[in-house]
Amino acid sequence: MASLRTADKLEVGQPGRGVVRMLRCILFAGLALLLLFGSGHAARAHTVTTNDGTVYEGKILSQSDKEVVIDTTFDGQKVIPRADIKRLDDGVPPMREQLAYRAKTALDAKGRWDLYRWAKDKGFKTELKYILEAIVDVKPNDKRARKLLGHKQVEGTWMTPAEEKRFLEKKFDDEQRAKGLVPYEGGWVTPEERDAREKGLRKDGDDWVTEEEYHRRRGERLVGGKWIKLGEAEGKALTDRLVREGRLKVAYHWGPHFDAHAEVKPALAKRIVDASEKAFAVMRKTLKPTVDDYPETVDERLHLFLMKKLPGFVRQATWFDKTYDVNSLTPGWKNAIQRQHSWWHVQDIRAVGAYQFPNTDKTFVSNVVHNVGLLLLTRYKANFAFPSVWLREGFAYYLEMEALGYTQSFTLGSGGGSGGGAGGKTPAWADSSKWRQALKQVVDQGQDPPLRRIAKMTVDQFRYPQLVKSWSVVDFLVKWNRAKFQEFITVSKDRSKTEEEALKETFGVNYRKLDAKWRAYVSAGFTLP
Repeated sequence: MASLRTADKLEVGQPGRGVVRMLRCILFAGLALLLLFGSGHAARAHTVTTNDGTVYEGKILSQSDKEVVIDTTFDGQKVIPRADIKRLDDGVPPMREQLAYRAKTALDAKGRWDLYRWAKDKGFKTELKYILEAIVDVKPNDKRARKLLGHKQVEGTWMTPAEEKRFLEKKFDDEQRAKGLVPYEGGWVTPEERDAREKGLRKDGDDWVTEEEYHRRRGERLVGGKWIKLGEAEGKALTDRLVREGRLKVAYHWGPHFDAHAEVKPALAKRIVDASEKAFAVMRKTLKPTVDDYPETVDERLHLFLMKKLPGFVRQATWFDKTYDVNSLTPGWKNAIQRQHSWWHVQDIRAVGAYQFPNTDKTFVSNVVHNVGLLLLTRYKANFAFPSVWLREGFAYYLEMEALGYTQSFTLGSGGGSGGGAGGKTPAWADSSKWRQALKQVVDQGQDPPLRRIAKMTVDQFRYPQLVKSWSVVDFLVKWNRAKFQEFITVSKDRSKTEEEALKETFGVNYRKLDAKWRAYVSAGFTLP
């Protein structure tokens, strides 16, 4: 016996397929005739009422003196003993035949909506879907029918959930390909990433590196099949020496490239180590050092001596001088230390020392990171060629601004030792968030100090305008051409050439021409031409 379920076999409910739509319309209109005349041999009774009052509605398939078999509309076939039957009623056609009969005349949207409501009221469920699809056949933009079917309007076209899924997947795939991406392992990646992954490389920032390099950058080395922290044992040993010989209460904190020996609270020590690691990452991204440019070995690890107040700072510096004989390299170093908040050192051991009081945590972090920047640039290319004040200060501030987003190291007064800082009182424009505004004002007024004059200054001659311009010039050179900036630093580390000669060789400009380009950059709102 045919029914609306037959539509499944004809793929009813796929709007837009011409042949199928035509077949469904024929089926829908002719179904009543098939049902009414296609099984004339069956009995005419359509309901069976049992002695207990239960009513079975459907189509009688067979009956005898012993039993009656009825195909119920909603509950399948039932076999009912004749003795249990109170009454057989053939006055009303089975509901499926009624449904088919009504379908015969429901040829427009209104008629099919009436059919839908009748079928729903009578308890039909599965058949409702096909009626809704028939409504959509004659009225494709019937929103109510579409929504009841679970369709959505996507970019002006009604779609089934399956069609929407296929459409959106294709759209997404097309967008990814338009971006130059390729499918790989269930996702979309650049051709470079696909090739790198196929070679077994891992992503580290902007670089694709080997597994070994990935761990090396994190201060780890492979021992016995396990990656362990490089320098941890040596760093702890140095802390123990400082406690024992320097009579200081310091604790050890490990980082991939830094060993902190801290008198300050652990949370602050960790914050400083993390900030220093960010500065190291900026240095790596900017200068792209090879293992020869900056060896990442136990001996090349950077040490941070983080003290609370001046007495502990002096005691630590005294121990440091005795241990590494700093005073022979920089006469008067021990005395100078007592007049400053920080120092940095590159000979024998790479180290930064600083104390906090009375500065805030934020200022203390800034001060240490600045000194780290001075140390990193000086140690770059694995030599001890000291860049000029403007370049090393500018680079240190550049690392601070990139790693921290601010700098407060200029509030600490003048520097000393093998490092440097700025003297004088803090002017109103010393807030690093206002540096660009302050620079633009002095440039527009023609009052910024010439770079050629800045390049000849000693650290004690630097003031805030010189420091801030040094930062901005470094920032400008990196933005102008990072690869050329790396080359400029490499050439400038050659003691046989001045930094101006290195600029000419790499960027093709001298100090005067660099000033002109930088001023145009500042006047344009710090926008490259």
